[in-house]
Amino acid sequence: MLRDLLENASVLEIIATFVALALIAASLLSLIYIIIGGITFILSAGNEEKIKKAVHTIRFSIIGLFVSFLAFFIVAFLARLLDIPFDLSFSLIVDLMGEILNSLQ
Repeated sequence: MLRDLLENASVLEIIATFVALALIAASLLSLIYIIIGGITFILSAGNEEKIKKAVHTIRFSIIGLFVSFLAFFIVAFLARLLDIPFDLSFSLIVDLMGEILNSLQ
């Protein structure tokens, strides 16, 4: 899919794909940082400074995830509002994620 996209697609389709890939990357990084924050919280052993750092890590990763999804919806809304043929949908994201996971096997 990615090879066909880069060889045969228009500029708007390539941009939409890279926006979808950026959203996937932001989601995965947010998940990783939530896990790191949870492990740091568990291993803090009551140390207030470590607990505070872990809570900040979790909080900021959730805020980052929220901001990235908000940006996704704003770009999709503006594309529809300005009548730009910008195919940016969750089905594209799911297809890309499936292709990425299949290539890892």
